[in-house]
Amino acid sequence: MAGVHAILESYTSTAGAKEDILDLITQVSPEETPFLSRLGTSRAYNTYHEWLTDELTDNASGDARIEGDSAVSYLVSDKSRYANYTQIDDRVFTITGTEEAISHYGLDSQYAYQLEKAMKELKIKMEKVVMGGSATGAGASTATGRYAKGALAHSRDYGSEGSGTGGVSALTESNYNDLLQSIFTAGGNPNTTFVPGYLKRRISAFASNNARYIDMGSNKRLSGVVSIYESDFGVQEIVLDRWVAGLKNTDTGSGLVCDISKLKLAYLRKPFTNPLANVGDRKSVQILTEYTLEALAPTQLGHLSAFATA
Repeated sequence: MAGVHAILESYTSTAGAKEDILDLITQVSPEETPFLSRLGTSRAYNTYHEWLTDELTDNASGDARIEGDSAVSYLVSDKSRYANYTQIDDRVFTITGTEEAISHYGLDSQYAYQLEKAMKELKIKMEKVVMGGSATGAGASTATGRYAKGALAHSRDYGSEGSGTGGVSALTESNYNDLLQSIFTAGGNPNTTFVPGYLKRRISAFASNNARYIDMGSNKRLSGVVSIYESDFGVQEIVLDRWVAGLKNTDTGSGLVCDISKLKLAYLRKPFTNPLANVGDRKSVQILTEYTLEALAPTQLGHLSAFATA
């Protein structure tokens, strides 16, 4: 029996056993950027980027002209000027010669993998900035970085607001349509709404038959969970955006309502890779960009704020 026991014990040995590791690296962090992906691009030519808006003069309320009367000019309105600072963002990583030479599970090149990862991280940072950047500390001092103002800040400063009560009241269909009407009255034609998870659920649960889902699988440029709401003020694309709360992730009861064609990503410097000086047996790379948000019609933005988040 002792011999049999010894034979059985030999089967429990793990010497020489191959590790059971899937040759695949799964990214568990979210990487979608639905707002950034929908923005058109523009060109900034200075760190303080400015643009103009103008309005048509409403002459309909004037008196009818008298036959044979002399021409009377009307008051010409001045243009409005808006501006935003460009913001510099980057990601830097370092790879040693050994890390690049050895074999890794799930990748052929440590450098290529880290470069792709850094680009995704930079893209998420840009999404948070153009959506929720506050432009605080946007000074001219070389010791202070310039901060771009995001779409939510533009909507708060210049646009219309649909507000809950201290983060307690839930978003209703009436609240939402009131905001759409305010934007329409200001001359806008809103078509896209970006909301975090709970506000998306509230809109999807509206009692009317105006909400429906669409499949975005055929559109490779757009990503995220999307539904359509048919309002009295036009069809609204409702986009789920986990980054709508902005950089500090504190404004989770907020949402942005806009005409997406009136918002642009203005680049002073498009993203580029900048190899840094090698130090011994390692190389460092910086991915850098300089950009800002261009809100071409800021008075026609809408801001959902202070609604319940659960």
